[in-house]
This record gives sequence, C-alpha cells and structure tokens, in this order.
Amino acid sequence: MKYISTIIILFTILNGCTSEKLSEQKLKQVIITGKEYATFEEKESRNDISGQLEENSIISFYSRGGISAENIPLTYTHGVWNYTSELQWNTDQSDAVVSAYYPYMESDNFTVYEPDGKLKDILYYTGNTRYGSPIILKFSHLFSQLVFHVDPLLNKQLQEIQFTPSVSVHTFDPFSAEIEYTEEHPYPQVFTKQENGIYTLLVPPAPEIRVDISITTEEETYTASVHSSAFQSGYRYNYNIKSSNDGCGISTAEDFIAFTYLINGEAYADRCLEEFGTSVNGKMTYYLLNDIHFTPEECARLQSIGHYNQSGFENSGFIDCLDGQNHTLYELKLEPKSNMDSYALFSFVDTAGIIKDLNIENVSYSNAGYTCKYEAILTGRNNGTITGCHIKGNNSFTGESVKQAGGIAGINKGYVINCSAENIDFQLPKAQASGISFSNFGQLLNCYMASCDFTNTLSSGGICYTMEPRSEMKNCYTYKTIGYPSKKKYGSLVYKSNNCTIESGLYCDVDVRGIYDTYQTTPKQIYTYDENTMTAENDIPVIDILNNWISDNAQLYPEKIFYQWIKGDIPPIILELR
Repeated sequence: MKYISTIIILFTILNGCTSEKLSEQKLKQVIITGKEYATFEEKESRNDISGQLEENSIISFYSRGGISAENIPLTYTHGVWNYTSELQWNTDQSDAVVSAYYPYMESDNFTVYEPDGKLKDILYYTGNTRYGSPIILKFSHLFSQLVFHVDPLLNKQLQEIQFTPSVSVHTFDPFSAEIEYTEEHPYPQVFTKQENGIYTLLVPPAPEIRVDISITTEEETYTASVHSSAFQSGYRYNYNIKSSNDGCGISTAEDFIAFTYLINGEAYADRCLEEFGTSVNGKMTYYLLNDIHFTPEECARLQSIGHYNQSGFENSGFIDCLDGQNHTLYELKLEPKSNMDSYALFSFVDTAGIIKDLNIENVSYSNAGYTCKYEAILTGRNNGTITGCHIKGNNSFTGESVKQAGGIAGINKGYVINCSAENIDFQLPKAQASGISFSNFGQLLNCYMASCDFTNTLSSGGICYTMEPRSEMKNCYTYKTIGYPSKKKYGSLVYKSNNCTIESGLYCDVDVRGIYDTYQTTPKQIYTYDENTMTAENDIPVIDILNNWISDNAQLYPEKIFYQWIKGDIPPIILELR
C-alpha cells in the first residue's frame, strides 16, 4: 500500500512539473495578430474607415524590452503573423516596446524614397505590450497625403507638374518610428498630365513644411506654393489649383464698394459676387487684385461688412474668405452711420470667416456721435480668423462718443495672428484703446504694435486692453509707444488680464509696466529689450526670441500658419509677407 501511494505522489509531482514547464513555454511564445490599417483621414473630420492587409503579406518587426527583435520578417497566414526565426519573451518579464512596418524593409540600406524621389507609402504600428500578452497590430500611414485638383482648363494645357517639399526625411529610426528632417536635400516629384486632373503625393509629417509647385504648359510655366504649420501623419489634405488669369477679383474702388453691398445681401446695379471670387476647397474666396486708393466720396458709399445683434437675431457675419494677396487699401475714411453693436471695415466676422494678407494704410476713423460698443479699423467683432493683416502709414482714430477702440479688432473671440498696427493716433478722450484688439476672449498670436499714440485716452494697452478668462496672448511685441495716458495708466503689452495666458511678450517702454494689472494671471517669458540694439536680457536678439518661440510652439496650433519675423527699418522687426 505504501508503495502504491509513493508512486501516486511521485506521478503527481512529475505531472505538476510538466504542467509548469508547458505553461512557461506557452508564456514565452510570442503571439502576434492584427492586419487592419486606417485609411488616410480627411483633416476636417475623422473617420473609422479601415483596410486590411492581404493573406501572405510580409512586414518588418522590431522590439525592445520584453522581446528582442530587429527587422524580423513576419508573414500573415491563417489569422496570425508567423515567423521563421526565433522570437520569444525574454526572461526579465518586462513589457515589450514594439514597432512594425509594411511593406517589409528588405535591406540594411532601406530608404523611405523610391528611385524617382517619391515617398513610399509605409504603414506602421508602434505600441507597448505587457509581458506575455498577445500583440495586436493596427497600422496607420506614416506620411501625409496631399491631393491636388487642377482646374480642367489649366489641366488641358498641362504638360507636367512638379511638387517640391521644402523638407525631406534625413534619418528614420524603425524602433521608435521617429523621423529627422533636413532642408538640404529636397526631392522634387514630377507628374505627367493626368486626364482627371488629380495629382496625389506623400510628404513628411514635418512641423514646418512648404510645397513649391511648378506647372509647365505649352505656353508658360506657373508657380505656386502650399504652406502649412504642420502636416499630420495619416491625414489627407485637398487643394484646388487654378490659373489666376480668370479675371475674378476686386480691382477698383467701385469693385470694392459693390462687394460690400453684395456680401451683405443687397443688390448693387447688375453686379454679382461671382465677379470677385471663386470656391476654393469648398469655401468662397474673394481676391484683392490691386492696391486701391479711395476718395472721400467713394468711402461714403462703402457699407460696413457684416452685422451683429446681441439678441442673436438677424446676425449676418462674414463667413467667407477675403484674400488681400498683400495688396493695400489706401485713404479709407470709416464712419458709423447708426447706433450698432460693433463697427469697422468688417463689423462682424463670424466663426468661419477669414481675412488674410490685407494691408490698410493712412486710414481715418471718426465717429460723429453714434453709439457703438466696439469700434476698430479692420473688424469690430471677430469670431473667425484674421491673419497677415497690417495697419500702416499715418492713421487717426477720433470720436467723442467712442468708448472702446482697437486697431485690428474691437473684440476678438477667434484668432488674430501675424498682424500689426503702426502709427495710430488715438484721439479718444472718453475711451480706452489698444493697438491690436481692445477685448480678447480668443487668441492673439504673433503680432506687434509700433509707434501708436495713446496720450489722449483714459487708459490703454499696446497689444490688448483687456484679456478675458481663458484667452491667450503669445509671442507679441511692442515698439516705442509715442505717448501714454495720464498717470501712465498704460500696459505696454496688456492693460488688464483676468485668468488668462500671457506668454513670450517683449516691450521697450521701460518707464511703464508690460502688464498694468494682473488678476489670477501669471505671465511668463516677458522681456524688456533695448530699442537701440534690439536685444533683450543676456544680449539675446529680440528676433531670435520671436522666431524660436514659433519653432518650439507652432505645433500647438496645427491649423494655423505662423509668419516668420524678419528685419525691417521702422519698426526694426516686422513680419514677412506671404
């Protein structure tokens, strides 16, 4: 009996050891599944459309940590990724940091470029997997896709089209999928004519990239460019290309007058809006084709664009795009003709509205006694995007009834970016004023004020008068305020701030504060600088501080384009023109 018991006990022990060994072997086995990949997504709206890699597809597999692997080929068959070389979990029981790529990278000298300079369409996966767990792959596109739709008339003449991204892939780390970029070796991509007029290319998802375009026809060569703060990996961006010789646009003062009526929904002789613009990527865009000089009689016929009613009824904001193409409106005389919420050249720009690359010079603003809550030169109430717009020359802002005045905007709830206000003489004894935006609920980015005179105001701010809760002012500078209100009730950057973000601000008016009054706000990176040397603390050039901020922070605003700072005359640092 004892003998039988001993055999049973021994068998149980041996069986337990065998089970533990089998379990350990199973734990060491690496199981990899998943063949789905996300298609390129439209930037405007995310989708869940996916594709699947085919049976017998081969990928490159990399891993560090719990699994050690370098460019191991895996073949997809019967629902799993199979491998011929040894692949198992390490004994240290750490998590695995894995990456995988399709198609398989066949050599140590693998390059992401095809022989003709086009990027390969690489699918990739990166992720962490807990020790012993199955690895489930889901791939995405490594690069960004640009799709250009060439106008049929232009495409009919087209012989070839060339796209040259300003940056290229310099190095690629397959373990982390991190990419380093260079501007030294651009890869032009040349396409012959496609009958459908659609040209598709891949570009690196770089933080700052420009794509230069050259179109060769039988008669001439056209050039254009696409700018972006950042293209994102796995996204598709659509662009329309058409010749600018189609005559659409605003060329004269009479054209601009007609435009102000028509855009407000009012008839003007036999004119129509289609004379002044075209649809670009689904948005109606109107173009300024020339510099325009206005007479006082012509200014009297202008309508303010857009209308805002605080009750929410009968609002009609500007929702399209006006592209000034860096042209200038000269000698505008702006006067409100009735009591209204806000008044300017554009009284109300709604959320979808865009005003870009427009200059205004030698403007005269006056108010004969009408009541307006917010008054400004360019836009009274902005909920949209104002970018690349500048007030230059010698400008005046007068009116006994004016209470709250701004240069670019009266009140901003959207974006004011890459804008400036120079030489505005605010003669407003009963008002508070600012160079860029009087009241800010949105984002003021990459702007400057230069040589404005606030002497005859109650109190003022160089960039903004009042920063409201959760608003932002970043990377702005002021240059040589001509005069301050009495008792120096002036903030060279901001007059009042309330629970907001103020970052990277520079000013040279050392006898006043940068921010006059702060409430629940901690400004950071605020510098004073020497107006003669244009250097801040530790002799750092002001222009470097401004441009370095763009390099470090532009990716926080992927939908916006930041213009670089360049050297000027007066003021000594200005924004580049696009």
